[in-house]
Amino acid sequence: MTSGRTGARRASKRRRPGVWVAAVVLLLGAGAAGVVGLYLMSAAIDFGELARNGQEAAWWFMSAASLGALVCLVLLLVLVARALYAVGILSDYRPRRAAVRRRARSR
Repeated sequence: MTSGRTGARRASKRRRPGVWVAAVVLLLGAGAAGVVGLYLMSAAIDFGELARNGQEAAWWFMSAASLGALVCLVLLLVLVARALYAVGILSDYRPRRAAVRRRARSR
């Protein structure tokens, strides 16, 4: 007696319906992080010019803008990677180690 669901477990992986929506939201966030990072880079350049012309306080603003631009760049890379994982372009696949190495350890 079978339940009529023969082969149901062997069906191909189905993606969740919101995968593309999540990927688009992640890519929009990455775009926003890129725009803000570019703005902070140009601000750091302007503050650096002011600092070299003698305004001491501009060094602090230049440092803060540079650090903010770096954080935005890292955020951009993380969001793009997460979007690629969500779509399925990147995967968590890790191949097994070669059998030769396992035998060498057991000796």
